[in-house]
This record gives sequence, C-alpha cells and structure tokens, in this order.
Amino acid sequence: MSADDERPTARVTATTIKTTLPGMSDHALLRESRDGDARAFEELFTRYYALVHSVVYRIVGDAAEAEELTQETFLRLYERPIQATESANVRAWLLRVGTNVAFNAVRSRQRRAGWLRRLAGRADVRETGDDPSSIVVARDEAGRVRQVLARLPERQRAALVLRASGLSYAEVADALGVRPGSVGTILARAERAFREMAGSMYPAEGGEK
Repeated sequence: MSADDERPTARVTATTIKTTLPGMSDHALLRESRDGDARAFEELFTRYYALVHSVVYRIVGDAAEAEELTQETFLRLYERPIQATESANVRAWLLRVGTNVAFNAVRSRQRRAGWLRRLAGRADVRETGDDPSSIVVARDEAGRVRQVLARLPERQRAALVLRASGLSYAEVADALGVRPGSVGTILARAERAFREMAGSMYPAEGGEK
C-alpha cells in the first residue's frame, strides 16, 4: 500500500476521534493524551474539573485559590501523565492529588476561610447583621480546624474531605486506593484523631455518624 493510500484512513481516524471524544473511556483518553492529543487531555479536564474544584474549594475555602490549585492538579497530570493501563483510575488520581495540593496550601499559608462550615456542609454564614465578635470567633475556629485537618495523616484527611464532599464509600475507596470495606474504619480513626488533636474545640458527640 502506498503512502497516498494510507492518508484517507488516517484522516478518517482523526475525524472519528474528534467526534467521539465525549464518549471515550478515561483509559482511551489518557492513552491519546499521552500520545500528544491535546483534545483528549481537554476532554479529561472538562470531565473532572468541576469535581476536583469542588473538593479543593471545600479544603481551602477560597474560590480563586481553588481555581489555581485545581489547575495545578491538572497540570501535574499533563506534565507527568499516569500510565495508560486498563486499571488506571484518572478520577481517583486527580482527587488524591487535588486533596494533597490543597492541604499543602492550607498548611503552608494558613488560609483564613470558613473550613468548619464547609466541611460540615452547613449554609454559609451571612455576615450582614451578625455580631462582629461572633464572626471573628467563627473565623478563628475555622482556621484552627483547617490546621488540625492538615496535620492528620494523608489518607485520613482525604477520607474526611471526600466523604464530606458527597462521595460514596466506594468512590472514597477508589480515590484512596483501598477496599470499600476499609473506608468506614479509616473515617472512624480520622474523626477520633481529629477530636484528640482539636481537644475541646470539637466535642466527641459532634463527630460524623
């Protein structure tokens, strides 16, 4: 077969990839991305950006910083892509890296955000009309909570945040690389460690069930 005979096949393949990207598996997109197809990486970005950003935002409590750290997470995938094996779990990898990047930011910069509100899934505090002294106390407490969480072992802090972000036990297990049956134990240990570090700031009866 001549080179001219091969060109139409190549064009058809490229067109097929372009029109079917949203329906491709993560594994296929990862393989195409590693081979230099920027569109495949863009599809992975589109597919998981909102999820990773929501988890990172829950940790840092600041939209602009969450945007920056989420982009950093995807940049790591772009610059050092994981192996495109059948067992590769892009979603879990992104969540794991995203939580680590975010907690590193909390630990190094000691961000002033409403961590306690967000972790517990409570409604945002509306400052208008609130007692200023109460707002200061709440912010100080939130800062201490973030610091305690950042001191927990990586797996424990990630489990708390991912679970608080609405992920199921199975999804948390994927992100942590553990069996689903182990998640409950990890969460229980994380909550116990958190209470011990936080002391009276976080009473035992206030933990998650």
